[in-house]
Amino acid sequence: MNGEAIADAARLRHQMGAGAGVGYALAYGSHAHDTAGTASDLDLLFVGDQTLTAPALHALVTAVKSLHHRHGLAADEEVCYKSKLYATGPDVSAATALGGFDASEQGQLTATPVVVEPWWLNSRPFRLRLILNALTTPHVFLGGDLPAYRRHTQDAETAVALLALALVGRSRFGLADAVAVLLDGPDGATGEDWLGYRPGPHLASLLHRGMAALAEHGIVRFPDGTHLEQDPELRRRAVVQLRRRANAAGAKSGF
Repeated sequence: MNGEAIADAARLRHQMGAGAGVGYALAYGSHAHDTAGTASDLDLLFVGDQTLTAPALHALVTAVKSLHHRHGLAADEEVCYKSKLYATGPDVSAATALGGFDASEQGQLTATPVVVEPWWLNSRPFRLRLILNALTTPHVFLGGDLPAYRRHTQDAETAVALLALALVGRSRFGLADAVAVLLDGPDGATGEDWLGYRPGPHLASLLHRGMAALAEHGIVRFPDGTHLEQDPELRRRAVVQLRRRANAAGAKSGF
């Protein structure tokens, strides 16, 4: 982890918070995983309550590029900075309502592998996947609105647990099965080509918390301490309700 670059990003968050209404920011990706090379880019997500004006977004992109240059980091623009750097509250609501994935009117979710083409990598569904991934993979909180951050991470954990339930499909399964469907796609896609998760205790712990939250609503239960059982109908209803709330939040905010 490049501690100096992380500290510089935290200072940038503070400056943006004072001038442009940024609520909080995260550093995620290889630097948060401690797998970064000497020139690996620093993945950042800034979250605020309002859409940035074009000049404000341009200033943020310029500042992040300058940060990379100062610290000798490669700037990865395969996903353009204007698409991945900043999210509003309604954007987070859409991401934690699993808006990056297809859902039927009945709430049945479908996940597809990442398409490594500009039209897909800069699409809204992939942008929402990135937001969800930033909140649910190892990351560094760079300061700001702590209550909003905690609320968003809890919503994101519940969303990922719902996604795992949909991908598992079976009524009875083990936690290892839920982990496996997030790590490996049906056609062999893994890692960044699938859902962006890595094996390890972080993912298992996140799923435990997400499943526990779903258990409070009867969507899943733990019959013997080893297995889990889901109610597919309640799961699908939960997805439909999440989508409705996210749409209402976006309409209310004008997004």
